[in-house]
Amino acid sequence: MKRTLRIIAAALCAVLVLGLAVTASGAAAGIYLMAVNDRPMEMTAENMPMTVGGVLYVPYTMLSSRATTINLGVSAQYNSTRRTVLVSGGQRGVVFDLQANSSYDIWGNPLDIHAVVRNSMPFLPIMWICNYFGSISCSLVRTNYGTLVRVTNSAVVLNDMEFVDAANHQLAENYYRYLASIQPPATQPPPAQPTSAPTARPTATPQPTEPPPGADAEVALAYRWGEQAEEAALLLENANRRALFLFAPDELAPNDGLIRRLSAAGHTIGLVLPGETAEDCAAQAEEGAALLEAIARYPVFVVEAPALNGDGAAALKEAGYVLWEPRLRGEDYLSANAVMRALSVRQLNLVELTCDAPGLDLSRNLWSAMTAANCRVRQATASLLARAAG
Repeated sequence: MKRTLRIIAAALCAVLVLGLAVTASGAAAGIYLMAVNDRPMEMTAENMPMTVGGVLYVPYTMLSSRATTINLGVSAQYNSTRRTVLVSGGQRGVVFDLQANSSYDIWGNPLDIHAVVRNSMPFLPIMWICNYFGSISCSLVRTNYGTLVRVTNSAVVLNDMEFVDAANHQLAENYYRYLASIQPPATQPPPAQPTSAPTARPTATPQPTEPPPGADAEVALAYRWGEQAEEAALLLENANRRALFLFAPDELAPNDGLIRRLSAAGHTIGLVLPGETAEDCAAQAEEGAALLEAIARYPVFVVEAPALNGDGAAALKEAGYVLWEPRLRGEDYLSANAVMRALSVRQLNLVELTCDAPGLDLSRNLWSAMTAANCRVRQATASLLARAAG
Protein backbone atom coordinates (compact mmCIF):
# COMPACT_ATOMS: atom_id res chain seq x y z
CA MET A 1 0.00 0.00 0.00
CA LYS A 2 2.78 2.44 0.92
CA ARG A 3 4.60 1.57 -2.29
CA THR A 4 1.41 2.28 -4.27
CA LEU A 5 1.00 5.66 -2.58
CA ARG A 6 4.62 6.55 -3.39
CA ILE A 7 4.06 5.66 -7.05
CA ILE A 8 0.89 7.79 -7.18
CA ALA A 9 2.68 10.71 -5.51
CA ALA A 10 5.60 10.46 -7.93
CA ALA A 11 3.21 10.40 -10.85
CA LEU A 12 1.39 13.49 -9.56
CA CYS A 13 4.72 15.31 -9.16
CA ALA A 14 5.68 14.40 -12.70
CA VAL A 15 2.38 15.75 -13.99
CA LEU A 16 2.87 19.00 -12.06
CA VAL A 17 6.44 19.43 -13.32
CA LEU A 18 5.35 18.71 -16.88
CA GLY A 19 2.51 21.22 -16.52
CA LEU A 20 4.88 23.89 -15.29
CA ALA A 21 7.31 23.22 -18.14
CA VAL A 22 4.53 23.45 -20.70
CA THR A 23 3.34 26.71 -19.15
CA ALA A 24 6.84 28.21 -19.18
CA SER A 25 7.55 27.26 -22.78
CA GLY A 26 4.04 28.19 -23.83
CA ALA A 27 4.46 31.73 -22.51
CA ALA A 28 6.76 32.49 -25.43
CA ALA A 29 4.75 30.54 -28.01
CA GLY A 30 3.91 32.64 -31.05
CA ILE A 31 6.43 35.34 -30.12
CA TYR A 32 9.16 36.29 -32.57
CA LEU A 33 12.35 38.15 -31.69
CA MET A 34 14.55 39.82 -34.32
CA ALA A 35 18.22 40.34 -35.03
CA VAL A 36 20.25 41.58 -37.98
CA ASN A 37 23.76 40.11 -38.12
CA ASP A 38 25.09 40.52 -34.57
CA ARG A 39 22.60 43.10 -33.34
CA PRO A 40 19.17 42.49 -31.77
CA MET A 41 16.25 44.65 -32.92
CA GLU A 42 13.57 46.06 -30.66
CA MET A 43 10.40 43.97 -30.83
CA THR A 44 6.99 45.61 -30.38
CA ALA A 45 3.37 44.69 -30.97
CA GLU A 46 3.57 46.68 -34.22
CA ASN A 47 6.71 45.19 -35.76
CA MET A 48 6.83 41.61 -34.47
CA PRO A 49 7.23 39.12 -37.37
CA MET A 50 4.25 36.97 -38.22
CA THR A 51 3.30 33.91 -40.24
CA VAL A 52 0.50 34.23 -42.79
CA GLY A 53 -0.54 31.18 -44.76
CA GLY A 54 2.64 29.39 -43.73
CA VAL A 55 4.83 32.27 -45.00
CA LEU A 56 7.06 34.16 -42.54
CA TYR A 57 6.82 37.95 -42.85
CA VAL A 58 9.16 40.45 -41.19
CA PRO A 59 8.90 44.26 -40.97
CA TYR A 60 10.64 45.98 -43.87
CA THR A 61 12.81 47.80 -41.29
CA MET A 62 14.88 44.61 -40.87
CA LEU A 63 16.29 45.39 -44.32
CA SER A 64 16.55 49.15 -43.79
CA SER A 65 20.07 50.35 -43.00
CA ARG A 66 18.53 53.54 -41.59
CA ALA A 67 16.67 51.53 -38.98
CA THR A 68 19.40 49.00 -38.19
CA THR A 69 22.58 50.97 -39.13
CA ILE A 70 23.74 47.72 -40.78
CA ASN A 71 24.33 47.49 -44.52
CA LEU A 72 23.33 43.97 -45.55
CA GLY A 73 23.81 44.64 -49.25
CA VAL A 74 20.06 44.16 -49.69
CA SER A 75 18.03 47.17 -48.62
CA ALA A 76 14.36 48.08 -48.31
CA GLN A 77 12.87 51.55 -48.78
CA TYR A 78 9.23 52.38 -48.08
CA ASN A 79 7.47 55.12 -50.07
CA SER A 80 4.42 55.95 -47.95
CA THR A 81 2.99 58.25 -50.64
CA ARG A 82 3.02 55.62 -53.38
CA ARG A 83 2.55 52.80 -50.84
CA THR A 84 5.36 50.77 -52.35
CA VAL A 85 8.39 49.03 -50.87
CA LEU A 86 11.51 48.74 -53.02
CA VAL A 87 13.90 45.94 -52.07
CA SER A 88 17.16 46.18 -53.99
CA GLY A 89 20.61 44.65 -53.96
CA GLY A 90 23.28 44.30 -56.62
CA GLN A 91 21.66 44.06 -60.03
CA ARG A 92 18.29 42.89 -58.76
CA GLY A 93 15.27 44.60 -57.27
CA VAL A 94 11.64 43.94 -56.32
CA VAL A 95 8.81 46.45 -55.92
CA PHE A 96 5.97 45.47 -53.59
CA ASP A 97 2.84 47.49 -54.40
CA LEU A 98 0.82 47.51 -51.18
CA GLN A 99 -2.20 49.21 -52.71
CA ALA A 100 -2.52 46.78 -55.64
CA ASN A 101 -1.36 43.79 -53.54
CA SER A 102 1.12 42.86 -56.25
CA SER A 103 4.85 42.83 -56.95
CA TYR A 104 7.18 43.10 -59.91
CA ASP A 105 10.91 43.17 -60.60
CA ILE A 106 12.83 46.29 -61.63
CA TRP A 107 12.20 45.47 -65.29
CA GLY A 108 8.44 45.43 -64.73
CA ASN A 109 7.93 41.65 -64.83
CA PRO A 110 5.16 40.54 -62.41
CA LEU A 111 6.11 38.23 -59.53
CA ASP A 112 3.93 35.73 -57.71
CA ILE A 113 4.58 37.13 -54.21
CA HIS A 114 3.20 39.99 -52.15
CA ALA A 115 3.75 41.98 -48.97
CA VAL A 116 1.26 42.44 -46.14
CA VAL A 117 0.47 45.40 -43.90
CA ARG A 118 -0.22 45.45 -40.17
CA ASN A 119 -0.77 48.64 -38.17
CA SER A 120 0.52 50.67 -41.16
CA MET A 121 3.79 48.70 -41.12
CA PRO A 122 4.73 46.85 -44.35
CA PHE A 123 5.89 43.25 -43.82
CA LEU A 124 7.96 41.33 -46.37
CA PRO A 125 8.27 37.58 -47.12
CA ILE A 126 11.81 37.20 -45.84
CA MET A 127 12.55 33.62 -46.94
CA TRP A 128 11.47 34.42 -50.50
CA ILE A 129 13.63 37.57 -50.50
CA CYS A 130 16.67 35.63 -49.23
CA ASN A 131 16.24 33.07 -52.01
CA TYR A 132 15.67 35.77 -54.64
CA PHE A 133 18.79 37.80 -53.83
CA GLY A 134 21.02 34.98 -52.58
CA SER A 135 23.40 37.24 -50.65
CA ILE A 136 21.47 37.23 -47.35
CA SER A 137 20.12 34.42 -45.21
CA CYS A 138 17.39 34.05 -42.62
CA SER A 139 17.53 31.57 -39.75
CA LEU A 140 14.99 30.68 -37.07
CA VAL A 141 16.40 29.90 -33.63
CA ARG A 142 14.41 28.71 -30.64
CA THR A 143 15.16 30.64 -27.44
CA ASN A 144 13.64 30.83 -23.97
CA TYR A 145 11.81 33.96 -25.06
CA GLY A 146 10.37 32.94 -28.41
CA THR A 147 11.65 32.23 -31.90
CA LEU A 148 14.53 34.42 -33.00
CA VAL A 149 14.34 35.55 -36.63
CA ARG A 150 17.88 36.44 -37.66
CA VAL A 151 18.80 37.97 -41.02
CA THR A 152 22.51 37.83 -41.85
CA ASN A 153 25.02 38.30 -44.63
CA SER A 154 28.64 37.22 -45.03
CA ALA A 155 29.79 39.91 -42.57
CA VAL A 156 28.19 38.16 -39.58
CA VAL A 157 30.63 37.36 -36.76
CA LEU A 158 28.75 35.06 -34.36
CA ASN A 159 26.88 31.89 -35.27
CA ASP A 160 23.30 31.54 -34.06
CA MET A 161 24.09 29.77 -30.78
CA GLU A 162 26.94 32.15 -29.94
CA PHE A 163 24.73 35.13 -30.70
CA VAL A 164 21.84 33.88 -28.53
CA ASP A 165 24.29 33.40 -25.67
CA ALA A 166 25.91 36.86 -26.11
CA ALA A 167 22.61 38.71 -26.53
CA ASN A 168 20.58 36.70 -24.01
CA HIS A 169 20.14 39.68 -21.67
CA GLN A 170 18.72 41.93 -24.36
CA LEU A 171 16.50 39.21 -25.82
CA ALA A 172 15.01 38.73 -22.35
CA GLU A 173 14.47 42.47 -21.98
CA ASN A 174 12.73 42.67 -25.35
CA TYR A 175 10.49 39.76 -24.41
CA TYR A 176 9.41 41.13 -21.03
CA ARG A 177 9.02 44.66 -22.39
CA TYR A 178 6.76 43.28 -25.13
CA LEU A 179 4.64 41.36 -22.59
CA ALA A 180 4.27 44.51 -20.47
CA SER A 181 3.22 46.54 -23.51
CA ILE A 182 0.32 44.24 -24.37
CA GLN A 183 -1.05 43.81 -20.83
CA PRO A 184 -4.46 45.49 -20.44
CA PRO A 185 -4.50 48.27 -17.85
CA ALA A 186 -5.61 47.14 -14.45
CA THR A 187 -9.17 48.15 -13.62
CA GLN A 188 -9.78 49.80 -10.31
CA PRO A 189 -12.84 48.68 -8.29
CA PRO A 190 -15.44 51.39 -7.72
CA PRO A 191 -15.11 53.16 -4.38
CA ALA A 192 -17.29 51.75 -1.61
CA GLN A 193 -20.30 53.88 -0.77
CA PRO A 194 -20.31 55.06 2.85
CA THR A 195 -23.22 53.80 4.95
CA SER A 196 -23.40 57.08 6.81
CA ALA A 197 -22.06 60.56 6.35
CA PRO A 198 -18.48 60.70 7.63
CA THR A 199 -17.59 63.11 10.34
CA ALA A 200 -15.86 66.14 8.86
CA ARG A 201 -12.31 66.56 10.04
CA PRO A 202 -10.07 69.53 9.57
CA THR A 203 -7.46 68.91 6.89
CA ALA A 204 -4.07 70.49 6.63
CA THR A 205 -3.46 72.71 3.60
CA PRO A 206 -0.94 70.94 1.37
CA GLN A 207 2.28 72.84 1.02
CA PRO A 208 3.87 73.14 -2.43
CA THR A 209 6.99 71.02 -2.78
CA GLU A 210 10.10 72.08 -4.62
CA PRO A 211 10.80 69.83 -7.67
CA PRO A 212 14.13 68.01 -7.51
CA PRO A 213 17.02 69.44 -9.57
CA GLY A 214 16.78 68.47 -13.22
CA ALA A 215 13.13 67.39 -12.95
CA ASP A 216 11.73 66.13 -16.29
CA ALA A 217 14.97 66.86 -18.16
CA GLU A 218 15.85 64.86 -21.24
CA VAL A 219 19.29 63.21 -21.07
CA ALA A 220 21.53 61.21 -23.40
CA LEU A 221 24.64 59.57 -21.94
CA ALA A 222 28.03 58.65 -23.36
CA TYR A 223 30.78 56.68 -21.66
CA ARG A 224 34.41 57.35 -22.56
CA TRP A 225 36.27 54.05 -22.67
CA GLY A 226 38.16 53.05 -19.54
CA GLU A 227 39.16 49.91 -17.65
CA GLN A 228 35.68 49.58 -16.12
CA ALA A 229 33.71 49.91 -19.36
CA GLU A 230 32.12 46.48 -18.99
CA GLU A 231 30.93 47.34 -15.48
CA ALA A 232 29.41 50.53 -16.88
CA ALA A 233 27.61 48.51 -19.57
CA LEU A 234 26.22 46.11 -16.96
CA LEU A 235 25.05 49.04 -14.84
CA LEU A 236 23.14 50.41 -17.82
CA GLU A 237 21.68 47.05 -18.87
CA ASN A 238 20.48 46.28 -15.33
CA ALA A 239 18.55 49.55 -15.53
CA ASN A 240 17.21 48.54 -18.98
CA ARG A 241 19.16 51.35 -20.64
CA ARG A 242 21.67 51.70 -23.46
CA ALA A 243 24.25 54.43 -24.08
CA LEU A 244 26.99 55.62 -26.41
CA PHE A 245 30.46 54.14 -25.79
CA LEU A 246 33.37 56.14 -27.21
CA PHE A 247 36.74 54.69 -28.25
CA ALA A 248 39.82 56.28 -29.80
CA PRO A 249 40.95 54.40 -32.92
CA ASP A 250 43.98 52.90 -31.15
CA GLU A 251 41.71 51.55 -28.37
CA LEU A 252 39.60 49.43 -30.73
CA ALA A 253 41.84 46.43 -31.46
CA PRO A 254 42.82 45.79 -27.81
CA ASN A 255 39.13 45.81 -26.85
CA ASP A 256 37.67 43.80 -29.71
CA GLY A 257 35.82 41.38 -27.40
CA LEU A 258 34.26 44.22 -25.42
CA ILE A 259 33.20 45.97 -28.62
CA ARG A 260 31.45 42.86 -29.92
CA ARG A 261 29.73 42.48 -26.56
CA LEU A 262 28.56 46.13 -26.56
CA SER A 263 27.32 45.83 -30.12
CA ALA A 264 25.39 42.62 -29.40
CA ALA A 265 23.79 44.24 -26.33
CA GLY A 266 22.52 47.15 -28.44
CA HIS A 267 24.73 50.01 -27.30
CA THR A 268 25.87 52.72 -29.71
CA ILE A 269 29.60 52.72 -30.50
CA GLY A 270 31.39 55.89 -31.56
CA LEU A 271 34.89 57.22 -32.12
CA VAL A 272 36.92 59.87 -30.31
CA LEU A 273 39.10 61.66 -32.87
CA PRO A 274 42.11 63.38 -31.29
CA GLY A 275 43.16 65.21 -34.47
CA GLU A 276 43.42 68.99 -34.52
CA THR A 277 42.42 69.49 -38.16
CA ALA A 278 39.48 68.27 -40.19
CA GLU A 279 41.86 66.32 -42.43
CA ASP A 280 43.46 64.52 -39.47
CA CYS A 281 40.07 63.71 -37.96
CA ALA A 282 38.71 62.44 -41.28
CA ALA A 283 41.71 60.10 -41.62
CA GLN A 284 41.30 58.88 -38.04
CA ALA A 285 37.57 58.33 -38.61
CA GLU A 286 38.34 56.29 -41.71
CA GLU A 287 40.89 54.20 -39.82
CA GLY A 288 38.50 53.63 -36.91
CA ALA A 289 35.62 52.77 -39.24
CA ALA A 290 37.74 50.09 -40.95
CA LEU A 291 38.69 48.59 -37.58
CA LEU A 292 35.11 48.56 -36.30
CA GLU A 293 33.97 46.95 -39.54
CA ALA A 294 36.57 44.21 -39.10
CA ILE A 295 35.90 43.69 -35.39
CA ALA A 296 32.11 43.76 -35.21
CA ARG A 297 30.80 44.71 -38.68
CA TYR A 298 29.70 47.94 -37.03
CA PRO A 299 29.28 51.11 -39.14
CA VAL A 300 30.54 54.36 -37.64
CA PHE A 301 28.15 57.29 -37.59
CA VAL A 302 28.89 59.07 -34.27
CA VAL A 303 32.23 60.75 -33.61
CA GLU A 304 33.62 63.20 -31.07
CA ALA A 305 36.32 65.64 -32.16
CA PRO A 306 37.04 67.85 -29.13
CA ALA A 307 39.91 69.80 -30.75
CA LEU A 308 38.05 70.92 -33.87
CA ASN A 309 36.58 74.37 -34.32
CA GLY A 310 33.27 75.10 -36.00
CA ASP A 311 34.60 74.84 -39.55
CA GLY A 312 36.30 71.51 -38.83
CA ALA A 313 33.19 70.12 -37.21
CA ALA A 314 31.13 71.23 -40.19
CA ALA A 315 33.54 69.40 -42.50
CA LEU A 316 33.06 66.17 -40.54
CA LYS A 317 29.30 66.57 -40.75
CA GLU A 318 29.61 67.10 -44.50
CA ALA A 319 31.51 63.81 -44.65
CA GLY A 320 28.44 62.06 -43.19
CA TYR A 321 29.31 61.86 -39.50
CA VAL A 322 27.12 62.93 -36.57
CA LEU A 323 29.01 64.76 -33.84
CA TRP A 324 28.77 63.99 -30.16
CA GLU A 325 29.30 67.38 -28.49
CA PRO A 326 28.70 66.94 -24.75
CA ARG A 327 27.25 69.83 -22.82
CA LEU A 328 28.28 68.33 -19.47
CA ARG A 329 31.25 66.15 -18.54
CA GLY A 330 30.95 64.20 -15.30
CA GLU A 331 34.61 64.76 -14.41
CA ASP A 332 33.89 68.50 -14.11
CA TYR A 333 31.39 67.96 -11.26
CA LEU A 334 31.90 66.83 -7.68
CA SER A 335 28.57 65.05 -7.23
CA ALA A 336 25.49 63.73 -9.01
CA ASN A 337 23.42 66.55 -7.50
CA ALA A 338 25.77 69.08 -9.08
CA VAL A 339 25.23 67.44 -12.47
CA MET A 340 21.46 67.41 -11.92
CA ARG A 341 21.48 71.13 -11.10
CA ALA A 342 23.31 71.81 -14.36
CA LEU A 343 20.72 70.00 -16.53
CA SER A 344 18.55 72.09 -18.82
CA VAL A 345 14.84 71.40 -19.29
CA ARG A 346 14.80 73.21 -22.64
CA GLN A 347 17.12 70.97 -24.66
CA LEU A 348 18.55 67.48 -24.86
CA ASN A 349 21.37 67.24 -22.30
CA LEU A 350 24.42 65.43 -23.65
CA VAL A 351 26.33 64.08 -20.64
CA GLU A 352 29.68 62.29 -20.91
CA LEU A 353 30.97 60.05 -18.12
CA THR A 354 34.19 58.09 -17.64
CA CYS A 355 34.61 54.33 -17.21
CA ASP A 356 36.77 54.42 -14.09
CA ALA A 357 35.98 54.08 -10.40
CA PRO A 358 35.00 57.76 -9.84
CA GLY A 359 32.98 57.73 -13.06
CA LEU A 360 31.05 54.61 -12.04
CA ASP A 361 30.32 56.00 -8.55
CA LEU A 362 29.03 59.18 -10.15
CA SER A 363 27.04 57.14 -12.66
CA ARG A 364 25.29 55.08 -9.96
CA ASN A 365 24.33 58.17 -8.01
CA LEU A 366 23.28 59.95 -11.18
CA TRP A 367 20.94 57.11 -12.16
CA SER A 368 19.21 57.33 -8.77
CA ALA A 369 18.93 61.10 -9.02
CA MET A 370 17.57 60.98 -12.58
CA THR A 371 14.99 58.36 -11.62
CA ALA A 372 13.83 60.48 -8.68
CA ALA A 373 13.62 63.55 -10.94
CA ASN A 374 11.65 61.65 -13.62
CA CYS A 375 14.29 62.36 -16.27
CA ARG A 376 13.73 61.02 -19.75
CA VAL A 377 16.89 59.07 -20.56
CA ARG A 378 17.42 58.49 -24.29
CA GLN A 379 19.99 56.33 -26.04
CA ALA A 380 22.51 58.51 -27.89
CA THR A 381 22.00 57.18 -31.42
CA ALA A 382 23.06 58.92 -34.61
CA SER A 383 19.44 59.72 -35.51
CA LEU A 384 18.69 61.22 -32.07
CA LEU A 385 21.83 63.38 -32.12
CA ALA A 386 21.15 64.53 -35.69
CA ARG A 387 17.61 65.60 -34.76
CA ALA A 388 18.85 67.37 -31.63
CA ALA A 389 21.45 69.27 -33.65
CA GLY A 390 18.64 70.46 -35.89
